[in-house]
Amino acid sequence: MNEHSSIIQNLHSKIKQGIINQDFKPGERLPERELAQKYNVSRTPIRQVLQTLSSEGLVEFIPYKGAFIKDLTIKEFKDITQLRMVLETFAVEVCCDHISENILKQLEEIINKQKEAIRNNDVKEYSHLDQEFHHVIVKGTENNELINLVELLNQKSYLSRIRTLFLHGQMERSLIDHKKILECIKLGDKEGARQKAAAHVDDALQKYISVHNIITSLK
Repeated sequence: MNEHSSIIQNLHSKIKQGIINQDFKPGERLPERELAQKYNVSRTPIRQVLQTLSSEGLVEFIPYKGAFIKDLTIKEFKDITQLRMVLETFAVEVCCDHISENILKQLEEIINKQKEAIRNNDVKEYSHLDQEFHHVIVKGTENNELINLVELLNQKSYLSRIRTLFLHGQMERSLIDHKKILECIKLGDKEGARQKAAAHVDDALQKYISVHNIITSLK
């Protein structure tokens, strides 16, 4: 890897992590000049990284205005959610047929960490663990194409989904869903796992619609 590629890769990682950590908010403008100063680079690599993040669904370019953190419309979020529902229900069904003790242990550990995040009212930590819970289930299928597709969809919807976790009681409801899904997987209950996974994803959609409507009404 040459020096330029290394700079781009490092810069991409830092800005992307900043977006995921919500250092930048949905809808926020990303001025090239300020980012260049912040990361002590020229505007050229900043522009390249923003283009890459745009292809990943995290940034959007608005003509004559510049780059902004992608803020999904209800239609866009619904489209992503419909695909997530198909892929993630398939994933839990596969896991019901065969899942390793290591994957089960990881899921149980995540749930315990989520309990701690709720006790600390740490929405950001809970949101990371929520992503990890679903990632581990999909990883348990050992289907690399499925893993890549779900990872892409989750990445595109992450910033929008985290908003719903700020709703009163939403982290607790999410945790209950995770426990039910895990219990069905342990029992090999494919139908139960599929239904609970589908309901969990649909709940995320309904909560996002509520949050989106509230935010829109305040603008």
